[in-house]
Amino acid sequence: MGEAISENGLRLRGLSDFEAPATLAAALVAASRFVRARKGQILLEHGMPTGDVYLVSSGRVRVELLAVEGREVVMRDLAAGQFFGEIAAIDSGRRSASIMALERTELLVVPAAAFREAVASSAEAATWFFGHLTALVRNLTDRVFEVSALNVQARIHCQLVRMAAAAGVAENRSVIDPLPTHEELAALVGTHREAVTRELSWLSRSGLIVQQRRRLEIVKFLELSLLAQRARGSDL
Repeated sequence: MGEAISENGLRLRGLSDFEAPATLAAALVAASRFVRARKGQILLEHGMPTGDVYLVSSGRVRVELLAVEGREVVMRDLAAGQFFGEIAAIDSGRRSASIMALERTELLVVPAAAFREAVASSAEAATWFFGHLTALVRNLTDRVFEVSALNVQARIHCQLVRMAAAAGVAENRSVIDPLPTHEELAALVGTHREAVTRELSWLSRSGLIVQQRRRLEIVKFLELSLLAQRARGSDL
């Protein structure tokens, strides 16, 4: 694996927010190589037979699938401290989605074998990774349920609540910055841009959100959460 990387070393590599056990994070960084991607660059294509794991050091990437007719299905966006590619690293299968850089992005690339070795190196590392995979399954389960059972308005509410929670909530407020475009939000919830525009306008008139260009402030997070919970019949 190479020499361990200190906390200062992790910070310098933009991974101070990488929420993994310190020894695991250090082992992954020590085994990695550094790459840069320009805005719009495709890092991985769906179906590729590669198994490397990518740690996002700076910038943002999008996990997406493209239907045959060209419709984009956005799975999630990832920022500094997050990672992708772990599924193919586990089962040596082909890539389950495509990855595109949303802006200039720096990444650390870990070979599949080194990633598996690091995760299996301790009970702490393995337990953390099990938790990560469980969260992925729960998120996908929620998305499938919402697309199958909820109307467009409710799906938009659920997505905004998830994004707000990820951005951080304080005193019933959260700021999503940058906010995905209306077209990108539509791809996330399985609808069209016009429906997103209408719903955001309604939320604004209702006093739940304030939007300024690509910055959206949720000023009544609990109230928005209640709308989503009532539609789902459960907490997010």
